[in-house]
Amino acid sequence: MDASVRLGKLRGIEIGIHYTWLVVFALLTYSLAVGIFPEWYPGWTSGTYWAVGALASLLLFASVLAHELGHAVVAQSRGIPVASIVLFIFGGVAQIVEEARRAIDEFLIAVAGPIVSLVIGAGSLVLWPLADQVNEPLGAILHYLGYANLILVAFNLIPAYPLDGGRVLRAFLWGALDSVYRATRIASAVGVVIGFLFIAGGIFLVFRAPLSGIWLVAIGWFLQSAAQQSYQQLMLKRLFEGVRVGQLMDARPVTISPDVPVDELVDALLGHNVRSFPVIEDGRLVGIVTLTDVRNTPRSEWPTRRVRDLMTPFERLVTATPESDIESVLRKMVAHDIHQVPVVRDSALLGLLTRNALLRYLQLRQELMRSPEEIAQMVEKRSRPSDLPGD
Repeated sequence: MDASVRLGKLRGIEIGIHYTWLVVFALLTYSLAVGIFPEWYPGWTSGTYWAVGALASLLLFASVLAHELGHAVVAQSRGIPVASIVLFIFGGVAQIVEEARRAIDEFLIAVAGPIVSLVIGAGSLVLWPLADQVNEPLGAILHYLGYANLILVAFNLIPAYPLDGGRVLRAFLWGALDSVYRATRIASAVGVVIGFLFIAGGIFLVFRAPLSGIWLVAIGWFLQSAAQQSYQQLMLKRLFEGVRVGQLMDARPVTISPDVPVDELVDALLGHNVRSFPVIEDGRLVGIVTLTDVRNTPRSEWPTRRVRDLMTPFERLVTATPESDIESVLRKMVAHDIHQVPVVRDSALLGLLTRNALLRYLQLRQELMRSPEEIAQMVEKRSRPSDLPGD
């Protein structure tokens, strides 16, 4: 999940919030200012309720951030890189770049977050009575943060993969079965079942407490969807394990010059039945021009504008080397919603990796039940002419 707003970096980890976080922040502040705090602490002014509600909401999400940082710091200590932490409608997620290499690593990373939340929750409840005697708004915030963090611990320890409890379950299964794939399959299945139980409970509750019921259905949908996607991602990684970009790339992609008019570019795209062309100038890759670039250009401008006016320049491209592993490049393609990645060394174009090539590889492997090396040889591209106007 990409952040809508980036807040900065901590320990090399990009911190951000998704736009859905703003919805939850507004709803939570309203709930605290109108419902919870007036019941706990009657007699405050309306402004005080709203101010304390907003501050408590911000501090709760700071607690969620601390929870995710717990996962991230332990992951880094085990040699596993962490790209980002994003706060969103259901809390937060640490984007850990690689899977844990051992069951013990998975266990330690999984329990780190709940331990942080437990410390925050217990510490807040210990300080709450003392603060309440000195400053009621401060006491109210600690009161709320204490219970909220303990609820966060309880929820995250539900054994529904990929929640923390589900990851703990996967770690134990991994150690017992000596197979991360079997452990993930079982933990994911448990997560899906628990997700559907939440949905069923929400549907039953919606007739008595509509808002709570809808929220429970949403959580259940998130749990079963996340469990299925997590297992699919691991299986995808297994299918591409050991396969390098150089094995599946088109080593002789059709290229085009930056000085070709757009109307000739359109003819070339149709003639070669491709979505994009690497743009080559003086033997160097200077950019990529795609079907999307053409669609965003008014037809009346096609005869007068050139490829260089539309292309994405080299500096902004997502690129790979022949030695790059397919799984990491695929993650970048999904994250940036792109269909092709140029394969380069320095600024020299060595090939082009496309989504179609990845799909063909998966289809062949599934149909023929061959090893990655055998399939990579079978999908070696046929030579195609690379002569276009201006090449």
